Amino acid sequence: MALVEIDVLVAQALGLTLDELLLIYRVQFPVMQQYERDTWYDIHGRIVFTNSKGLPGVGLPRKAARRDPNCRITTPDGIAREGQFGWEDLYKNGEPQVPDGTLVQQWVEDDTLPSGKYIKERRWTAPFSRANREEDYRIAWAFFEQEQTA
Repeated sequence: MALVEIDVLVAQALGLTLDELLLIYRVQFPVMQQYERDTWYDIHGRIVFTNSKGLPGVGLPRKAARRDPNCRITTPDGIAREGQFGWEDLYKNGEPQVPDGTLVQQWVEDDTLPSGKYIKERRWTAPFSRANREEDYRIAWAFFEQEQTA
């Protein structure tokens, strides 16, 4: 959201219109659009799946493999399944495969701290949705336009 707001503020400062900002996004950033169309967030805004080459290891893989870390999927009724799960176990063919409120936990080895490796829990909660940058531009534009006239 911060990037969207910065884009809008800079566009307004440069005297662009909202339509011009949207045109720049559509024409100049096709790869970003492709990644955003297949990046999914949980109810808390955490990336649960992305096909972005710039974010390796973020979220679940599209399809789980034997080498992937274990996951636990716990539905709101308390039923839990454990194993290797991928994005398509949660969302496939445009349809959610788990009910809202489902908790997905995954344990991965993290070696990014100077103190060494440790096991980190990643968690996501359904429902899952995609961002819509163009709609977010419109909302931010209206907000900042209103702030300028107030």
